[in-house]
Amino acid sequence: MEPHYRHATHRLLTETHRHLATHSDQAVPPLHALLAQLVVELYDRDLLGDHPLSLGGIVDEAASCLVNLATPQRVVQRFDEDLAGWLSELDRLTLPERLRLLDTAICHTAPTLAPDRLPARRRTAGPCPCPCNSGDFCGGCGHAGCAGRR
Repeated sequence: MEPHYRHATHRLLTETHRHLATHSDQAVPPLHALLAQLVVELYDRDLLGDHPLSLGGIVDEAASCLVNLATPQRVVQRFDEDLAGWLSELDRLTLPERLRLLDTAICHTAPTLAPDRLPARRRTAGPCPCPCNSGDFCGGCGHAGCAGRR
């Protein structure tokens, strides 16, 4: 999935899950129509992020994610011509199966957080522990009065 679509796709899939969770089994709309309707609603409420994206591209990205998770033996890209047909196959799923699929897709598209660790630094060297640090000849490091670091 393209990184700039990740956030918007995650929002769309989350909203789709929320919307489907409030429906009864008889009133479940087709996934493609629901994705298209909800992406417009999210866009109107400015919930798709700062970058202007293609609404159709967001719907296609979400659809390809759902199809790829439902049928892992098939790899589908958002620009595939048969994407709408493959997505319509998922309309046969029961509501609980759709909700589980959406849960998996939401986890799959969740934004990744950067680790909270500091960047690697060079180890700071301490003063030379040899007697040469005090001006004497230590005989070990070969420096007389180096006061250097090891």
